[in-house]
Amino acid sequence: MREITFAVIGSGFMGSLLSRAASELPYTRFVAASDLEVERAKRLATRYGGQAYGSYEEMLSNHRPDAVLIATPEFDHLAPSLCAANAGCHIFLEKPIATTLQDAVQIIEASNRAGIKLMLGHILRFEASYALIHSAIREGSIGKLLSMYARRITSINEAKRLNGRVTPLTYIGVHDIDQMLWYHPVPAKSVYARALYGRVSELLGTYDSAWVMIEFEDGALGIHEVGWCLPESWARWSKPSSWGGFGDVRMNVIGTHGNLSLDFTPMNLFGVGMEGWMLPDTRHWPLVHDRLAGAVKLEVEHFFSCISEDKQPLVRGEDGLRVLEIVLAAEKSIVDHSIVEIELFKA
Repeated sequence: MREITFAVIGSGFMGSLLSRAASELPYTRFVAASDLEVERAKRLATRYGGQAYGSYEEMLSNHRPDAVLIATPEFDHLAPSLCAANAGCHIFLEKPIATTLQDAVQIIEASNRAGIKLMLGHILRFEASYALIHSAIREGSIGKLLSMYARRITSINEAKRLNGRVTPLTYIGVHDIDQMLWYHPVPAKSVYARALYGRVSELLGTYDSAWVMIEFEDGALGIHEVGWCLPESWARWSKPSSWGGFGDVRMNVIGTHGNLSLDFTPMNLFGVGMEGWMLPDTRHWPLVHDRLAGAVKLEVEHFFSCISEDKQPLVRGEDGLRVLEIVLAAEKSIVDHSIVEIELFKA
């Protein structure tokens, strides 16, 4: 397999995580990182042996990598994506694809014109249990799909980290909405949503949690409960430092002939120590022998294999657009207290 060079735009938490996963592949080479806070880019460049930039335009002009990992804030995906596409770089773009349909469409169209791969970072498609649910549905093992319920509640610490820049639906709700659309590839008809307001609203101005109901054209329903209102103590242990925390996460799918269910609270490992109970993430990006494992490894590996083997990614730009339609409809429903027809949000 030939060497594939890559760079990262946005060197924060996810940019660092994706860079590590990519750097640990035997056929990739990290060449550069950029970030408006150039010190963050320097930390990545020092660790993986590349150069640091405060400007991604300058970085792409100087290096022309085969691929770019983009992990900028949600509202700032358009400009770096267009720049990367114009430079002929394959793009891994963290979710959501954008925060407006217009931006999403421009990203997809620019990628198509450039003839490059565009993959969205919907990581749950690469988590084993979620993927096994998909395969069971596709094989018809539960008959006709009737309903889906997903719960994703994280700690208020996540809301504090993001400092009110985004709602929980836009930031983490996209994961489960993508799963529902993947499990049930039938056009969505309407969305009805309600938000709940508590400590997060008081501190940061965004709602604490929301309930969303998606009605599909065949009558199936998807219900999503999403928020970041678990207390600070949910995942605040200091030792072991390798045990990263997670949240209260579930998925249940009901069909005419069966039921599929997962419960990641507390996944498959828990412990108790002097700081109380510890419920670590063992599935998304755990460290195993000082290397990243889990879904993020499989996700990044899939992206680079698509480049090497010239195949289409499992999660394409159009998938991100479909998710965004649902998210925007839900946000509108919360504001207007109404059922929102999905066709109103077609690009």
